Amino acid sequence: MKGEIIKINEEIKDRLPKTYEILKNSNLTVHPYVYKVILTGSRGLRGNYRDNSDIDLSLLVDINNIKPNENEEDILKDVINITISNWKGKVELDTAAVFDINGCNLKCFNYEIFDEKNICGDGIDCIGLYKTQKGFSGYVPKIGIDIKRVYPMITVWERSDKYS
Repeated sequence: MKGEIIKINEEIKDRLPKTYEILKNSNLTVHPYVYKVILTGSRGLRGNYRDNSDIDLSLLVDINNIKPNENEEDILKDVINITISNWKGKVELDTAAVFDINGCNLKCFNYEIFDEKNICGDGIDCIGLYKTQKGFSGYVPKIGIDIKRVYPMITVWERSDKYS
């Protein structure tokens, strides 16, 4: 399936210039079902990376937009594969497809800093994750992942029309 090369959020250039250069030169490409890319981890706003640190990107997917004749897991696998296969960044990419499982539209990914009022429920295992890296392939099981640990975060890119 065809992908889209994305334009990096210019705000990252001012706030995280080294990370911006990595992203700008990475050929960051997303599947058509990805509507937002989020940067977390040490190369993000946390800012405590080492030279060998990877870059953590969450690819937000609206699984409700998947057509009835398409297989959800195949789509999520394609989401990851398109980004990884096109990645030309000088650091390793760690990525996951993230999707809503609670009907909250992943509103917690709209804020840089954690605030309890911006999460649904208790924030534990509240998002769906699909990964195909680091010895794992498939849906990430509910293992007590706390959304608070993802913060701080910043948007790398967002589709202007989520359903285009």
